Amino acid sequence: MLTAPTLAQIESIVHGRIRAVLAERVGEVARLSGTDKLSATLGLSSLDLAFVVAELEAELGVDPFAKLVSITSVRSVGDLVRAYQQALFPELQRGGDEHAVAAAVKRAQTRRTRRKRR
Repeated sequence: MLTAPTLAQIESIVHGRIRAVLAERVGEVARLSGTDKLSATLGLSSLDLAFVVAELEAELGVDPFAKLVSITSVRSVGDLVRAYQQALFPELQRGGDEHAVAAAVKRAQTRRTRRKRR
């Protein structure tokens, strides 16, 4: 890609790659949502995800999983879109650590609450 894509273009490209893989496996997919789970909702395997990531790296020229994001933290379409947006727009990463810590604290509190109910 000669010019940097916009955030919306990145989302469109990621959605397009996912749709292409799904079209090969299950037929045409009407629409994707950022909340769609790659594995649970869409049925993508880890091999499918690896293929999508390789295609996106070739098209966008960046691998966000080399340093920025752990591939195991990518569970939804939105997670994958954000990973590429952050890789191409580093300014989006500011405050990311604070958000991650807050999310981890919330998950821990939820687990503790569930344990108390048992």
